[in-house]
Amino acid sequence: MEQMYTGTEDLSPLRAVAHNLRTLPKAISLGAAVAGVLTVLIGTFGTGPIIVQAAQAGGLTSDQTASWFFAVLVGSGIYGIYMSLRMRMPLLGAWSTPSTALLVTGLATHTINEAVAAYFIAAILLTIIGAAGLLEKILSVVPRPVTMAMLGGVLFNFGVAIFPAAIKEPAVVLPMIIVFFIGRRYKWRAPIVAAFAIGLLISALVGKAHQPNLNLSIVHPTWITPHFTIGAIFTLSIPLLLMTLTSQYAPGMSVLTGFGYKAPVNRSLVTGGLLSFAGAGFLGSGVNSAAITAAIGAGEHADPDKSRRYTAGVVSGLTYVAFGIFGAAFLGFLGSIPIAMLAAIAGLALMPAIANSTHEALIDPQYREAALVTLMITVSNISAFKLGAPFWGLVGGVIVHQIVIFKRR
Repeated sequence: MEQMYTGTEDLSPLRAVAHNLRTLPKAISLGAAVAGVLTVLIGTFGTGPIIVQAAQAGGLTSDQTASWFFAVLVGSGIYGIYMSLRMRMPLLGAWSTPSTALLVTGLATHTINEAVAAYFIAAILLTIIGAAGLLEKILSVVPRPVTMAMLGGVLFNFGVAIFPAAIKEPAVVLPMIIVFFIGRRYKWRAPIVAAFAIGLLISALVGKAHQPNLNLSIVHPTWITPHFTIGAIFTLSIPLLLMTLTSQYAPGMSVLTGFGYKAPVNRSLVTGGLLSFAGAGFLGSGVNSAAITAAIGAGEHADPDKSRRYTAGVVSGLTYVAFGIFGAAFLGFLGSIPIAMLAAIAGLALMPAIANSTHEALIDPQYREAALVTLMITVSNISAFKLGAPFWGLVGGVIVHQIVIFKRR
């Protein structure tokens, strides 16, 4: 069996970063650089529209939305730069797409101050879990199919929104859908970027996109004072934490392991938790390891030499930081795009996650009934006692699972 690559795990953090930074110019390759930039394009153009939708649901100002982009983009960049240099592995940063999707409904029922408080709580819990090495124990408390059903339920409406958008703007959305699935069929590295590009081109040709207001000034982060409430903790903090663990860290670390790296799970959790805490007050919804884009930097197409692929994480991090500093320009660019196109790109970007989460939720007959109950409750978007549908979905799924197990016993 091939020995797992450990990088510079045995060195102290300072020595590891200094060594890998010193060898960076010789280690970097065109393939790694392209892979690093590509992950940023997928992350920003694929899931950036979801942040815009969540900001609109919460009534955020343009400055607050730009601050949100700044916090998650710069945080993701710092994560990628530090972790890649620390471990000499392609540890790419990102923000949790499912968690952002949760905020589309969460910010409609909670104030932004309550949401920021929920960010702080989730970041603290994430750091504690990493420091204490509790990831496996935490994930075992709630059955994974139930958690994945909640994830699928949160994302479900984004997938459904593709089709009203196609009716509203068929000339723009239908070609996007076709290009996306052609890309999936032929296993393109970034079908969502191709779909975004064709949608943007057609929107410009048919006069649906207008001249973007590109504000090239540097973002000034906006501080939001947190307001801690029990409802926000259960409706936002706990689902945010579970989604980040199950949809980001668990698959992201598995991808690294699959490519022969010894994944630094606990160190990744602590780093992501601390960066999430640092950005929470500026509307940062959290920073974590990449999952969807992790394979782009970790595979052989980035670089045949496993010890040199860490440069993809560094390039990705630097690009994220640059995008975050000029987040207002990116926000202005998204504002020039038709709403139907934004809805379509968000749904298409999340479609693989919807498929994977619902498949994992329902594949095991032992958990199928509990997972289905969780999925239906979450999709229903109910609210009771100031607690939202994701929380009640988890509760319902766990109760049904215990009843089913008791019956079988």
